[in-house]
Order: sequence, then structure tokens, then C-alpha cells
Amino acid sequence: MNKKVIQNTHITPRLLNTDELMAYSGLGRNRSVELGDKIGARVQVGRRVLWDRMKLDEYFNSLTGVK
Repeated sequence: MNKKVIQNTHITPRLLNTDELMAYSGLGRNRSVELGDKIGARVQVGRRVLWDRMKLDEYFNSLTGVK
């Protein structure tokens, strides 16, 4: 049996759940969901609702002028 061992690897998730979206944006639940929907960051996987971090970053960058 060959087993792959991954050690000390940290992967930043591309998709965030709603609680992570709230922490990432610094907004409450309603405003976070409203913002995510407005900018098209919502990703539906089965019954789960996730939020695309890259779309959030693009939006926040456009607000602050970061390239």
C-alpha cells in the first residue's frame, strides 16, 4: 500500500463558508450575504452556499485602488 503523507502544508481555501465570509469581510451575516450576492461571489455546491474569496478580493481591491 502506498500512502501519501502531507506534512506542514497550509492551503488557503478559495471558497469560504458564511461564517468565514463574515470574518473575512468584517461585516455581519446579513450584510456579508448581501455583499456576496451583489458581487456574484456566491457558489452553490449541492445545498451548501460558499463564497468565492477571489471575487471578494477583486471587489475590495476596486474599492481601495489596490492593483
